[in-house]
Order: sequence, then structure tokens, then C-alpha cells
Amino acid sequence: MQLACRDLGMDCDHVVTGDTVAEIKQKALAHAQEVHADMLRSMTPEQMAGMDQFLESKIT
Repeated sequence: MQLACRDLGMDCDHVVTGDTVAEIKQKALAHAQEVHADMLRSMTPEQMAGMDQFLESKIT
């Protein structure tokens, strides 16, 4: 399984891989906190609440 930043609309070539949805989401969040912290800080509480479901919808 994998998730690419580009799948989320980011101008970033990073791709996370893993065996489970939970693993992918954990790795994606760690990457986002390190590299895309400004974007995370600019998100509304509503956007943050929907992030989990949005990530799941993009994992292939």
C-alpha cells in the first residue's frame, strides 16, 4: 500500500508505503509534521477533523 504527497495535492515527491492503512497514515502524518508543518498549522479544525478520512480515501 502507498500514499504520495502528490495524491493529496502537494508539490512534494514523498511517498510512504506500508502493509496497513494505519501504518500509512502514521508515516504520512510524521512526514507532514516534519516537512509540511506550515500547511498543517493553516488548516481549520474542520479540515483537521476530515483529514483521517481524506487520507484513507487516497491510499492505494
